[in-house]
Amino acid sequence: AKSTDVVSRPSTLRERVRNFVTGLLIFGANQIGRVPNRALRNFYYRNALGWKIAPGATINTGLKLFGGRGKVWIGRNSTIQIDCLIAGIGMTDLRIGDNVAIAYRAAIVLGTHDLDDPDFKGTVAPVTIEDYVFIGAGAMILAGVTLGRGAVVAAGAVVPKSVPPYTIVGGNPAKPIGERRRDLDYSTENYWLLH
Repeated sequence: AKSTDVVSRPSTLRERVRNFVTGLLIFGANQIGRVPNRALRNFYYRNALGWKIAPGATINTGLKLFGGRGKVWIGRNSTIQIDCLIAGIGMTDLRIGDNVAIAYRAAIVLGTHDLDDPDFKGTVAPVTIEDYVFIGAGAMILAGVTLGRGAVVAAGAVVPKSVPPYTIVGGNPAKPIGERRRDLDYSTENYWLLH
């Protein structure tokens, strides 16, 4: 799906069956998300949902998904902490770079509705999170956003627009509140062990 593609309702029996099976897989993902075994969770996300998860990446317990299968890339050593939400998955791309840390209860929302459409049609747009980004607890990243390399999203912020590299944003809607140093060279591989 491209930026702001319209989501249409399934019209054929084949599409309905495919959506039903996908719904079962997402239901399974939401159940497996509770299992306290990182390897098992990653196995399910990779094999049942088709996600590309690089070595060292961690998806902690409680991840909630709404949407479909595939179109997710998670880079080396990146971590998604407890009770995060990814909505609109599988209908457009989600790319998470290397050494990204997404804190507790953060949300990535890849879809919305066209408020001016008489049918209130759903739309989706990709989200890209570049290397060394930190997303604070309870923050929300909305459809179509790119978080540039090294950007920081403060806890509780709502991000409706792309954030330039090394920029710190906070608030609702998120606005620049600072800058981050540019010589970042750390690994978040064991970040999940600290929390």
